[in-house]
Amino acid sequence: MNLQDDPGAVLRELMPDRPPAGAFDLDGIVRDGYRARRRHRAVLAGASATSVAVIAGVLAVSITGLPGVIADPNGPPASETGPDTALSGYPQPGEEGFGDPDVAQALTEAGRDAFAPLLVDTGLFAASDFETVVNEPSEQEVQDYAAEHAVGLEEAEEALTYVADNGEFAFGGHMRPGNYGQVQLRSYLASVRTGLDEDGSGGRVLLDVEALLPGGWTDEPGPTSEQYFPQHLIDDDAAAFDRIELDDGRVLYTADDGCEQRAAVMYPNGSGLRATWNGCDGGPEVDAERFAEAVEAMPETDFDTADLQGVEEVVDVPPGWLASDDSWRPWAEDGAQSTAVAAGEVLGGLVPGAVLFDPWVTPELDPADPVDEDAVALRRYAMNGTMPVGDDPDVPFDLVYTLPGGWVPGFGDADFTGPYLADGSRGDCTETEVEGGGTAYVAQTLVEHDADPEMGIEDPWFAGEYEVTVVDPDGWAVMVRFSFSDPDFALTAEELTAIVAALPAPVYDEDAEPVFGE
Repeated sequence: MNLQDDPGAVLRELMPDRPPAGAFDLDGIVRDGYRARRRHRAVLAGASATSVAVIAGVLAVSITGLPGVIADPNGPPASETGPDTALSGYPQPGEEGFGDPDVAQALTEAGRDAFAPLLVDTGLFAASDFETVVNEPSEQEVQDYAAEHAVGLEEAEEALTYVADNGEFAFGGHMRPGNYGQVQLRSYLASVRTGLDEDGSGGRVLLDVEALLPGGWTDEPGPTSEQYFPQHLIDDDAAAFDRIELDDGRVLYTADDGCEQRAAVMYPNGSGLRATWNGCDGGPEVDAERFAEAVEAMPETDFDTADLQGVEEVVDVPPGWLASDDSWRPWAEDGAQSTAVAAGEVLGGLVPGAVLFDPWVTPELDPADPVDEDAVALRRYAMNGTMPVGDDPDVPFDLVYTLPGGWVPGFGDADFTGPYLADGSRGDCTETEVEGGGTAYVAQTLVEHDADPEMGIEDPWFAGEYEVTVVDPDGWAVMVRFSFSDPDFALTAEELTAIVAALPAPVYDEDAEPVFGE
């Protein structure tokens, strides 16, 4: 079931601190060039550290500046560059993660220019809080390092140059699931929190600004919860809501709820930007007009959308749960404990000596950091245990119960996180019916690896894994995962499937229904 309404510069030029002397000093020019590139790369690395993952090994860039990432205002509109993007999205980016340091730094520079004055005016921040501090080694330190490690000056400069403080309000790559993971939505996100604990956790989000790549969302106002697909750019449920068509083709949306201000921009190239200032519950409030002006000041960005792909068929998914929905918490811990006791008794009867340890509930009942009110999450009881297998009396395993809502049975594609529950990227995958009318999704990996002396691995080695997920007709599922290094592991995937199929139903409130974002 898919609910949907009617549908300063890119970077400061990182030049030497001073120009070369009048004489043609080749060594000095080369040395300053090294420094400019190293500082340049350090700034970008600092920006990418806030991303989902760091993209390494980039930037063979001229010291005269970066290629622009701010979009050409005279470029073609989105409708001329591809199909409608609302029912589109991106695959998982792979090990390299998502987040272009160039784009992140450009957005950080623009965002600080637009929003830092508002934040400084609260009295909670100083202008210096919004500066990226790069540690730049002295010439002597570079030379000493190069001599000690027998490397060139550029490599020495790179090793000694790093971001000492990324500063407040730095953008990084961000992803959120579309249709419970059938696709991913990509964006760049920057937040400012107040009231942080000493370790930097907790607190509350005062300002969120998100720059969205085209794909998986619509500028039609509506609830911004991830339960909807396409998702909405901004919610019009506010005391005062306005839509303003600007002269340059952009559309500005403002939602004034007094202590909470929201605003968004739809750009001609199909990208978007949205921001929320939450001054409620005693937080500093912001002037609605100044906040809208800050949002309007953010430039259009020319994002890389090469991976954008249309959704041929939107999977029909039972409505899922908001991570911020506390309605299950009165019974969740007791339900998890009761489930663990019942499952432990069954396991102990099938495999004498099997033990289950104390369970925990996800999403966590008391998260250390604030929960995104729009995020969805699977409701699960997770636990670890040990089981005698062959001559080993204590082989560890993972056991997870997944409650109904926000997923469908089946193997998911390796490029996506859902909505199919079983992980299709884990080796050979088979599907089989089990006793009681359920279906087992069995993934097994059995791989012999060769020795690799260059990597310090002198002998061949083996890696094995079983992951068995049984989906019950009543809509819940249970998964057990074993990892092992013995090619003669004395438990087969078929035997494990029979064990998992015999596990009892979880204890939970079967009448609970998802609360939808409003």
